[in-house]
Amino acid sequence: MTALTQVDRTFIRENLPAPHNTPERYEEYILSKIQVHDVLCTVTKASVTKLLDPLVQKYRHRFFCRIDDSHQQKSAASIVEKIRRSQTKKASPEEPEPVRYDFNNFAEKMTDLARLRIVCNFLHDVELVENEIEQSQELRDAFNIRKALSINLRPGLRKSGERSVKFTLEHRARQGLFLEIQVMTQLQEAWDKKDHFLVYEKRRVSPEKDEENFPDFMDSKMFAMSELLFVADQYFELLRGSEEEPPDPEGTHEIKK
Repeated sequence: MTALTQVDRTFIRENLPAPHNTPERYEEYILSKIQVHDVLCTVTKASVTKLLDPLVQKYRHRFFCRIDDSHQQKSAASIVEKIRRSQTKKASPEEPEPVRYDFNNFAEKMTDLARLRIVCNFLHDVELVENEIEQSQELRDAFNIRKALSINLRPGLRKSGERSVKFTLEHRARQGLFLEIQVMTQLQEAWDKKDHFLVYEKRRVSPEKDEENFPDFMDSKMFAMSELLFVADQYFELLRGSEEEPPDPEGTHEIKK
C-alpha cells in the first residue's frame, strides 16, 4: 500500500477543501469520487471471465490464466501523488503537452483508477487473451478501446522494465469513465511485484535522487532482469510449442506422449 509522503501531506493541506484537507480525512473525498469505478471493475471482470472461459476450458489440461482484481482500485495516496506530480511535469518529446490533474478533474482524466490484471502462463496465452479482448463485440459495444504494447518493444524504445499488453477502456455511455486491463505472463508479473518494492517506491518518493537511492545500481539490475525473464518467456514458449499439439475436433488440446 502506498503511503503518504510529507510532500503529499502538505499538498493535501493546501489543495483539498476542509474538512478533507488532512491525512485523516482526505481518503473520504477521493473515494467518494471513484465509487463508480469500483462497480465498473466488478462488472467488467464478470464479462471478461465469461469471455475467456472457452479458452480456459480448451487448455484445461494446464494453467492458462487468472484474473487478478486484488488491487482493482488505485489507492487514495497514489492518486494524490499522481495529481501532485502532474502539476510540475515537464513537456517531453513523448508527451509534449502533459496532462494536468487536480482534485476536481482526476476522476474523469486518470485512466488507471480502475484496473484488472490478467496473468497468463505463456506468451502464446497472452496473445490469445489479447485477441479475445480486441475482438469481443460486447466490450467494443460498451467501450472505446486503446491498446499499448510493451512486451516486444526493442531496448531503445523501453522506458522501464515493464512488459505487458495494456488496454485502456473508456465507457461509451459515460465519457471520462476509464478502466485499465493489463495482460502479462507470470514471469512478467513476478518482476513487476519485485520492482515495485525494490525500485518504484524509492523513485516515486525521490524521483531526482537515483544516484542516492541506487548506489548499487539496483535500478539497472532490475531493468536487466526484465530482459532475462523475457528470454526465459521466449524459451518456455518454445518448450510449450514442442509439447502441445494443435486442438483436436473436440476443442481441447492434447499433450504429446
